Amino acid sequence: MILESLQFLIRGFLDLLVLAALGLVGWAVFARLRAPVPPLLGTLVVIGTLRALEVPIPASPEYLSPVVQIVLGLYIGTKITRDTVRDLRSLLVPAVLICAWALAVVFLFGTLLARLTWLDTYTAVLSSSMGGLPEMMVLSMATEADVAVVIVMQTVRMVATVALFPLLFETWFVSEPVAGSATGTPQPAYTGTLDACREVGRYLTDRPQQLALTLLVAVAGAAVLIPLGVPAGIMVGSMLAVAAASVAGLPVRTLHPRLFNPLLVGVGIMVSAHFGPETGQTLASGDLIWPVLFSTGVIFLTSLGIAWVIHRLAGWDLPVSFLAAAPGGFTVMTALAIHYDKEPFRVSMLHLVRLMALKTVVPLAFMFFT
Repeated sequence: MILESLQFLIRGFLDLLVLAALGLVGWAVFARLRAPVPPLLGTLVVIGTLRALEVPIPASPEYLSPVVQIVLGLYIGTKITRDTVRDLRSLLVPAVLICAWALAVVFLFGTLLARLTWLDTYTAVLSSSMGGLPEMMVLSMATEADVAVVIVMQTVRMVATVALFPLLFETWFVSEPVAGSATGTPQPAYTGTLDACREVGRYLTDRPQQLALTLLVAVAGAAVLIPLGVPAGIMVGSMLAVAAASVAGLPVRTLHPRLFNPLLVGVGIMVSAHFGPETGQTLASGDLIWPVLFSTGVIFLTSLGIAWVIHRLAGWDLPVSFLAAAPGGFTVMTALAIHYDKEPFRVSMLHLVRLMALKTVVPLAFMFFT
């Protein structure tokens, strides 16, 4: 048993090294092209394309997603102060708006999509939901929905969001990117590698007990929320536990800026795991082109509209409202908020509220569908 576990860990680590190397190639190419968020988009395009073309590359290790979520939660948690906690009341209006918008998209637009296309109601509603691909897959298998269509439409929207939102964000809001930091456009992967390794080495060896305490608190928080079924419970638990420790005055340490871009490579590997040959085949058939374009376009436009409403009614910074209303995944949008230094706590909380509303209401509503 011990030998098998060791072999499993070694195999997973070697697979991760291969995927990380591909991600670094994508990072370097996209940095050369001056694309937004090169570590994320470069990794996603390179690995996703290889998967769609059925090139035999390793699967993403199962432990990658929990590790990425814990580290993201740790980073956000260390940024939360007593002032941040007092600011929680400002989330009420944006949270209500986000939930109302998300549920309206699911039931009103989902029903409209079913009437205007060949999709049945179950498939149209689940394809329109921004409640997370795994959960929508489970619901589609438990109903009369077309599972393949739900997967493809959810995947296309997720990938489109990851690709387009950074581009729109940098076009509209980022006037002077700061190279080489977690808050601006990063340096190419091949630039300053030795210096970066030295900085990270000093970070890891300086006050290792404090770093170990922070990691222990983050892991403990994640472990508490996982059994409760909280959406993105690993990241949320890590964030809340580290935040509580920070507010209580414990010596927690934040993530070194040099480590954040490699973390974005990990996020790209996670997202690319949803790619497969069936994705390209279904799209190539042409049957889904109209539903995909219509659904993605409407959800994108309405998300921009709700971001503007949040900005006007709640007085939030427009870039923060933009990220909070983005129809992308919890982890990806939180990572982008950290990348652009745009209040990741607020962004993550609104995405959490939206996920909890959808994952609670949609399954219950299906009980009354005929």
